[in-house]
Amino acid sequence: MNTGPDAAELLRVARKLLREDLVDEVPAERRYEALMVANAMAIAAREAEAGEADMREELRMLAELYGEKIVAESGSHSADKVAALNRRLAKDIRNGVLDGACAQGVRALLRAQVLARLRISNPKHLTAAGQE
Repeated sequence: MNTGPDAAELLRVARKLLREDLVDEVPAERRYEALMVANAMAIAAREAEAGEADMREELRMLAELYGEKIVAESGSHSADKVAALNRRLAKDIRNGVLDGACAQGVRALLRAQVLARLRISNPKHLTAAGQE
């Protein structure tokens, strides 16, 4: 049982230390790289914090689109299933299979996927755009 800080909290603390205390000690020619590391840590913290919730929602929406039953699986199996369904989705979009009656559901799914990814990679963009 882990009673200490979780991965997201450890990343937030390490990032804060890097940005507030260490980045000024980094040679000027390497400062941009240090800030990129701090940004990557922020993304990783948000991803760890989100856990599997976004993936489960994406799996639910993909399964609904394709009329498949969702089976409770472990994280890696769910990730494999999401990846497989996304490959199928891309192929079906390219081939026009989902045009017509499915188009609205496809748009809703793609919008949800983009918003979920932005919440992880660039939440400031969502705030600026009034999406969150």
